[in-house]
Amino acid sequence: MIPFTTLLTQPKHAWGDLSASVDRHPRAFVPLWLALPLIPAVCLFIGTTQVGWQLPGNDQVQYLSASSGALLALWCYLGFLCGVVIMAYLVRWVLFRTESRPDIGRSMAFTTTIAVPLMLAGVVALVPYRWVMLLAAALATACSAFLLFSGLPVFMHLRRRSAVFYASCILGFGFLALLTTAFAFLELWGQSMAGSGEYLEQ
Repeated sequence: MIPFTTLLTQPKHAWGDLSASVDRHPRAFVPLWLALPLIPAVCLFIGTTQVGWQLPGNDQVQYLSASSGALLALWCYLGFLCGVVIMAYLVRWVLFRTESRPDIGRSMAFTTTIAVPLMLAGVVALVPYRWVMLLAAALATACSAFLLFSGLPVFMHLRRRSAVFYASCILGFGFLALLTTAFAFLELWGQSMAGSGEYLEQ
């Protein structure tokens, strides 16, 4: 289990323990990688089908039908899974010149860990109001960035000065990659719902 609170309060010690744990059990991250994306997916389904939201300039509360909400939740789940994998390959690619270039399993363990705040923040999808979700996304992104910069030198055995450079590259490229992934999955959901009249209004 990832000592998440310790990662924030004592990052050097926690990342060292996590690195040793991954060395002993290289696939221990897999259950977490598969389970945590269920949080935003399930919360998004409940929020969009039961709570609803208001579009700009429209006072009516909008809902998704159960089928549309389930499909959106599925794409959300798959998007998080794919995002972690893409980030793992990105980390491995950025570190290709280093002596401690990680294999894909170690990269997956690392990116799963730094994605934990983003997945936990998905609980706010229970009340899908724009400003609440934007605030939660900003806080979760800041938390993930902190984990990235604090964890990279320890987990990947890098000097701190070079780790800052590599972490900045990962952050920049990763932001673009995750945005592209998110828009792609939203487009897939939108195309599957096109013309089907899946919105309900109250």
